[in-house]
Parts: sequence; structure tokens; C-alpha cells
Amino acid sequence: MVQVKKSDILMTALRLFIEQGYHATSIQDILDQTNISRGTFYKHFQTKGELFRDVLVYSEEKMYVERDQLLIGQDEANKDIFIRQLEVMMSYRIEKKVDALLMDALVSNDNEIIAFLKEIRQQWAYWFFTRMKQIYPEYRDYIADATIFLTGILHNANEINNVQIQPKPMIEICNYCFNLVDEVLPLLKHKRIRLFNIEDFEQTFLSIGQVDFPYNDLMLSTGNLKKLIEKLPANNDNKQHALDLLQFVQNEAMSENPRKAVISSCLKSLMNIKSIMNTDELVIYLNTLKKLGFYPVDPNP
Repeated sequence: MVQVKKSDILMTALRLFIEQGYHATSIQDILDQTNISRGTFYKHFQTKGELFRDVLVYSEEKMYVERDQLLIGQDEANKDIFIRQLEVMMSYRIEKKVDALLMDALVSNDNEIIAFLKEIRQQWAYWFFTRMKQIYPEYRDYIADATIFLTGILHNANEINNVQIQPKPMIEICNYCFNLVDEVLPLLKHKRIRLFNIEDFEQTFLSIGQVDFPYNDLMLSTGNLKKLIEKLPANNDNKQHALDLLQFVQNEAMSENPRKAVISSCLKSLMNIKSIMNTDELVIYLNTLKKLGFYPVDPNP
């Protein structure tokens, strides 16, 4: 029998959840589609709810990587980049029927699933809030209201667009919604219209806590360090070696069973390359790996 990887089970389950819904998809459906035994299933997941959680994390992570790659090496205040990021996120929600899946799962009696889905929504809101602060530092006191405005009109515009005979392209929807907010923010500041205090808004996110999707941070920090390395002179003896190490660490860290000792050894070599030693890009990269449990390096790998 061909060995089925956990990622294969996740992809199959995601497809079934999209096609049939969470409640209508049984564990037996997943066993039949993946040709695995019930025992193999329970080696990976204790319950169907745990599978659903892992499916969402796996699916969201892929979207976050695509979204955050757009920002690598770019100005975080670039509005066009932000609109393209919105397009990635909203296209994902439509393609994967995320809203329908969340609503279907929310009516379950599984408190862990309900809590997790609320965290997912908080994660989305927190990302919008953070990016709006980066784009509009001059409107800081009005960013909380702008975040609510943008997420609300995006959701409703897409709901209406989805039932049109000829739906508008997603990029057009995102452009329209963002430009509305862009026009409204100066008016809010001029008239001093504000519903939420930004400090209270930030404290709410901190008290609730965030769903942790650290691998998109790895992609972003890897990309920025890679750009720095690529700018080194062509005759730099360590240039290609550093690029190879970066690629290897990324692949290993994102594999199903990352070998921490191997990653530790690669990081030691990377940290000894003088041309990137003590740079901001390397420090951020190492801090990201620290969040993932791969740094500080093992002194005796």
C-alpha cells in the first residue's frame, strides 16, 4: 500500500469539506477517498474537529504565504501592494468557500471548534488592523474605525457580487472598497468622527490572543534576507552558499518532520558568513526561527 502523507489527508479533507460541507463529511468519507485505515487516521487526528482545525490552518498558511510574498522587499505603506494582498485573501475565501465552511462548523456543539473559528476571524481582523496602521500612520486615531469599515464593505460587496449574473473581477472589488476607505479617512479626521479608541482596539486583540501562523513570517524574513544576499558582488565566494543554506532551511523547517539538528548546523554556517553578519535582515530571520523553535542553535548538533 502506498504511504499517505498527512498533507495528502488534509488536502482530501479540504476538498470534501468544500464540496459537501463540514457536517455532511464523515470520517468514513475521508478514509474512502484517501485509502487509509481508521487506525492511520487516528494516528494523525484524535477527532474530526481536530482534522477540521488542521485543514483550516494548512489552507490558510498557503494563502498567507502567497499574500505575504507580495510584500517582500516592498514598502509596507504601498497601497497597490495592499490591494493585491486583499485580492489574494478574498479570492481564497471565495475559492475555498471559507465563509460557508465557518458558518457550517459554527452550528456544531464542539466548543473547541467554535473557539478556534473565532480566533481565525480575529486573526483576519488583526492583519487588516496592522496593515492599515502601516499604510496610514497619519490617521492613527481613526484606524480602528477604518478597519471595521474596510472589512465590512469587502464582505458585503463580495456577497452581492457572488449572486450577479456577471460578477466583477476580484481586483476591481478590492480596488473599489479600498478607495472608498481612502476617501473617507481624511473626512473622519477633519470632522473628528470616531467610534473606537485605537488603544482599546489594540488591547482587545492582545487580551484575546492571536492564532499563530508563524511560517508566513519565515517566508517574509527569508525573502528579505535573500534579497540582501543577492545584492552581494558576484565574486563573493559565500554568495551562492548562503542562498543554498537559506533555501535548505526553509524547505526543512516547513517539512512534516523538520530535523532541528540539521537546521541548527545550517544556521551556524549562515551566521559565520561575514558579509551578512549582524545585519538587520539576519537578526529578524533568526528571531523568526526562534519563534518556530529552531533557534538559538544547538551548540552540539
